[in-house]
Amino acid sequence: MTVEDPVCRNTIPLENAHASEEYGGWAYFFCSNRCHTAFKLNPERYADARIPAAFSAPSDASHPSRKA
Repeated sequence: MTVEDPVCRNTIPLENAHASEEYGGWAYFFCSNRCHTAFKLNPERYADARIPAAFSAPSDASHPSRKA
């Protein structure tokens, strides 16, 4: 399964998500700490790339390369 980082819009495999956050009953997954922090500062701006919160990402996943 792949997910879209709501901040940078990169598509990443769920198992490679660097972090996750629940907001409004939905789970959001991030390719980096930078994207996760940006989301936490303004979740309303990014809260449209979502999947049900029942999913979770591994906490020790590696950071994927950012697409050019």
